[in-house]
Amino acid sequence: MLETKPRILVVDDHPALVTLTRHKLIQKGYEVLTAQNGEDALELARTEYPDLILSDVEMPVMDGFELCERIKKDSRLNKIPLILVTSMVTTEYIMRGIEAGADNYLTKPYDDDTLYTKIKELLQNPPPPVSEVSTVEVNIEGKTYNILADYSHLVNLLISTYKNTLAQNNQLSEMQSGLNAANKELEITKQEHEELIHNIFPEKIAENLLAYGTVTPERYEDSTIMFTDFVGFTKVVPDLSAEQLIESLSFYFDKFDDFTAQHNMIKIKTIGDSYMAAGGLPDRNSTHPVDAVLTALKIVDFVRDFSKKSLSETPYLPIRIGVHTGKAVVGVIGKKRFAYDMWGETVNLAARLEQHSDENQINISETTYQRVKDFFECEPRGDIETKYMGKVPMYFVKRIKPDYSEDDEGMFPNRLFVREYNSISRQHQL
Repeated sequence: MLETKPRILVVDDHPALVTLTRHKLIQKGYEVLTAQNGEDALELARTEYPDLILSDVEMPVMDGFELCERIKKDSRLNKIPLILVTSMVTTEYIMRGIEAGADNYLTKPYDDDTLYTKIKELLQNPPPPVSEVSTVEVNIEGKTYNILADYSHLVNLLISTYKNTLAQNNQLSEMQSGLNAANKELEITKQEHEELIHNIFPEKIAENLLAYGTVTPERYEDSTIMFTDFVGFTKVVPDLSAEQLIESLSFYFDKFDDFTAQHNMIKIKTIGDSYMAAGGLPDRNSTHPVDAVLTALKIVDFVRDFSKKSLSETPYLPIRIGVHTGKAVVGVIGKKRFAYDMWGETVNLAARLEQHSDENQINISETTYQRVKDFFECEPRGDIETKYMGKVPMYFVKRIKPDYSEDDEGMFPNRLFVREYNSISRQHQL
């Protein structure tokens, strides 16, 4: 006889809570599926047939009440026990859950033992599915509820709910003393989030990946892509050991990471000696063309400055940069080794602009130029023939305009620059 772990579907739109609950149930020997709303949970239930569903009530798209009702009306799924979880300890919420067909109820906060006990009881003694004729009309606090249950099932459910509330009252002091342990578990979860966030993904993307294992692709109508590439890198590589090669790339890319973070950009990836970053995502904004150019100026300034005073073993590597603004599709690919990436014509053109840039120069497109020309001095280059894209108008960014610059070299914005920049940002928020 084949033995399998009981499979529990946890449904909640708070990633940190999903992650914490999943860890606890896995430690108890359960297999755990996760979903972030009732609609996703219903689809999972129809394909994975979990042994029990633990669902929050307050969720977007489809709440826990509707999920419960649809599960109990589906002849293929109505044998699956379902526990509803809510922070709203009101008669109406409890009765709505019972009316929807919930097999048990948990009110937040609840202790782990109560959760484990309810799950164990329902897995060992799942309630039989009820039919449409088993309707009980209940009047309570001036409202009428039609419950799909016989009287014994209804009484058992109400007693179970009452016992849960009573147990919570008796265990408040114990829960208080157990907060330190819970905080430690939350800290572990927080560290997992932060490690993933800081090393690979933007915060919103990391939280969804950690909790649900997937991220819905998004189409951005307005974003800015920046590519960098080292000039003459292939000629330097043969003279470097493997350790020196990695150390050299890390030396440069670590600084690039700092500059992108300073100017509201995110690193997308590195491919060999190429570095890709983007602005205007995952949180949309209207300043990303300016952000990208400011980042590029910082990178060029750092590289040039390093060439003047470098006494280390790290080789001086001049840089080429290309920047373009336009539409893109953003998402996560892979099932085990995730990669946050971008696709579209905007990405391709930004790469072409980098290839047609010069040493320690920032090459931007016409679209980006129109968005940044008030802030930066730009040198028109005319239409330049590019592979697969024909002739493309290009511009070199030379510096911040003197009226907007804090320094003589035009590398740092002054207060007027910041004021105009903030004005663009506010217009987007209105």
